[in-house]
Amino acid sequence: MNYSELIERLSDQTGKSKKETKELLSDAISVLSDQLSSGTGVSIPDLGTFQTKVNEEKKVYNPHYDAYMIVPPKRVVNFSPASGLKEEVKFLSTDED
Repeated sequence: MNYSELIERLSDQTGKSKKETKELLSDAISVLSDQLSSGTGVSIPDLGTFQTKVNEEKKVYNPHYDAYMIVPPKRVVNFSPASGLKEEVKFLSTDED
């Protein structure tokens, strides 16, 4: 599913226009991004929790240059799915209907 398909499905389910739905989704993503960039986690019931963590500086080997390099620390987003979502996805059929 791509972004436009998501907008279309949400629009159909909520009864709102595609333009309103796109603005609402854009605002939700903006709020989520703001919270994560400030270091605050976001928990969405029945979906999961988004949190940030810092990957520490590490030393890695680069075979192209035959040398070790230092990778600087960086902040990344982690997602932990809710247990209900895990169970729902776990038991889905893998057969194509």
